[in-house]
Amino acid sequence: MLRLVLLASLVACESSKTEAPGFQGGDFEVTVNGATDMCLGGGFEDALLPDDGLETFDIPMELPGVVDLPWTTTVAMLEPLGEGQVTFEEGEQGEDFMQALAGVLPTVEYDPVVAPGCFIDLTFDLYLKIVDENAASGSAVLHLESFDEASCPEPGAEICDARLDLRWDRL
Repeated sequence: MLRLVLLASLVACESSKTEAPGFQGGDFEVTVNGATDMCLGGGFEDALLPDDGLETFDIPMELPGVVDLPWTTTVAMLEPLGEGQVTFEEGEQGEDFMQALAGVLPTVEYDPVVAPGCFIDLTFDLYLKIVDENAASGSAVLHLESFDEASCPEPGAEICDARLDLRWDRL
């Protein structure tokens, strides 16, 4: 009987342990290290990235920890895209991934130099893979919609997306 009581005590102690919380949330610097315009023949890449192909978001992005998911916040994208509200959740690939889908950005002028007066509506998705406790990599997929045909370039595809390759580094 004493052995049974000791075994029950050990099992109770074992079950009270908690697993490490995994990736912790915080503020992250976001760097764009590439862009792919899958619709406007590279025009969107030129509008967003300088010649050296690297750009840093003006405002750090707060990311949630994995224990905080799902988590709703407003993120400021690369200028001139503005900011939009998203809900981060575990990615389809598992706990080392996060995604935030269907963020809405304000209407933005596509490229005031190349196509003045061309305003487009944007939604976006974020996909992150946790690299380690201080970094993540992934992408933002921008869905470009509602082109003003008189002022805008002709989209090269029915689905008009652009992808930004991103890296998040803890501040």
